[in-house]
Amino acid sequence: MTRPAASIPERVRSLAVEVTSRTGYELVDVEYRSEPGGWTLRLFIDKEGGVNLDDCRRVSEEFGAVLEVEDPIPNPFNLEVSSPGLDRPLTRDGDYVAAQGKLVRITTREPISGRRNFRGRLLSATTEPASTHLMEAGGATGDLMLVLRDDAGAEQRIPARAVERARLVYEWPAPNNGKKGRRAGSTHGQPGSGTETRR
Repeated sequence: MTRPAASIPERVRSLAVEVTSRTGYELVDVEYRSEPGGWTLRLFIDKEGGVNLDDCRRVSEEFGAVLEVEDPIPNPFNLEVSSPGLDRPLTRDGDYVAAQGKLVRITTREPISGRRNFRGRLLSATTEPASTHLMEAGGATGDLMLVLRDDAGAEQRIPARAVERARLVYEWPAPNNGKKGRRAGSTHGQPGSGTETRR
């Protein structure tokens, strides 16, 4: 029986977490999508100080061996292992907490205050008790609430559970008297990708 495509990222994620955790990497995200060249399974990994091509190649080889044994994907696909890049996706509560003070781009599943797309600085990411306002916005007791100041200067409150997708927005360092600038945390997302065709 052909497995539904919607279940493949979840199946793959559980396998990938085992591989990345035992090899010292963090699994940031998993994508499985149809692209012009066929189906692509893409893992995004990270570690302290960022990842490079050798890191991506190592995870690709180890995870490829696991895929051969477990066989969670019924059709031919390309396996890619990459760094999360400068526009790192935010997928877990811990990602939002770490992103406080940074520029983010958020798309919600349903409109909030008449909008689904938000861009601005993430002021806070905290767990709040239920209230009438939270319930109207789609939140519940213990939900993580994101407070964002958008590009127009308005403060937006977005329950994390209402987020469809979210990413960091890279801020270019300000010029420093002609010297190359450096921003704290900018080592994340160093270029690197390992690509392998399966089957």
